[in-house]
Amino acid sequence: MELLVGTRDQDASVRATSRSVGGQLDMSFEVRAEDLGTVRGIVAAHLRWGRIDDSTAHRMLTVVNELITNVLQHTASDTDGCQMASLLLQKVPDGVTAVVRDQDPCLPVYASPDLLAEEGRGLLLLRALADDTSVSVTPGGKDVWVFIGTPATPERF
Repeated sequence: MELLVGTRDQDASVRATSRSVGGQLDMSFEVRAEDLGTVRGIVAAHLRWGRIDDSTAHRMLTVVNELITNVLQHTASDTDGCQMASLLLQKVPDGVTAVVRDQDPCLPVYASPDLLAEEGRGLLLLRALADDTSVSVTPGGKDVWVFIGTPATPERF
């Protein structure tokens, strides 16, 4: 559990909270490029703790990383100069869901990038890895929701 809540070696000025209860991870944090690895580590630990299979966990980790990177690259800072986001990750009976909430009401734009372009493929990646997605405008910005199903367990005779 130390990995999930320990912050003594990190910059005390970082605005972040994290809570994990009953198969659900709830985080709110300032999105900073140098902290993306920490967020990935927390999400990966939570997925392992929830006994999510490696394939599903890898897909979800890639999707969450892409969504949070999109917040960093495509949303405006708040009045304090911060880009805040929240992540709700939850194990459900047939898979895992994640909701990334940010403060920008602008919806993501699907593009057809040039074959050699180094960016612009994030939402295509999201569609390829997630089994279902949706976006909702909220009074405080937007929510991007994803679902990734876990492999069905074969029936035993």
